[in-house]
Parts: sequence; structure tokens; C-alpha cells
Amino acid sequence: AGDTQPLNKSLEGVNKKSKDLQSELRQVDRLLKLDPKNTELLAQKQKLLTEAVGNTKDKLDTLKEAERQA
Repeated sequence: AGDTQPLNKSLEGVNKKSKDLQSELRQVDRLLKLDPKNTELLAQKQKLLTEAVGNTKDKLDTLKEAERQA
């Protein structure tokens, strides 16, 4: 097996970003409960969801790379 250090670091970064995004989404959802028609909040939620999808794809790519190197 090769050096997995860079992959581990990459995965840690992706996981941290995932947690941060989930936390932001929860905050936006709480604010939306109080103000469901707030277009700025809705736009922010959309942006966060798009980022979360991209981040999940990055995680998948990183895991595939780890599998390929194993």
C-alpha cells in the first residue's frame, strides 16, 4: 500500500466541511421557520445544499482514490 497520509488529510478536510455545512444548514432552517418567505435565506439554503452535494462528490472521489491505491 502507498502513502495514505495525503488521502487521510483530504478526507479529514471533506468531513470537516461536511459538518460545517450541516451546521450552517440547521441555522438557516431555524431562521426559515421564523421567516419562511425570506428570499435571502432561501437562496442561502440553496447555495448550502449545492455545496453539500459537491462536498459529497468530493468525498466519494477521495474514497474511490483510496480504494484504487489500496
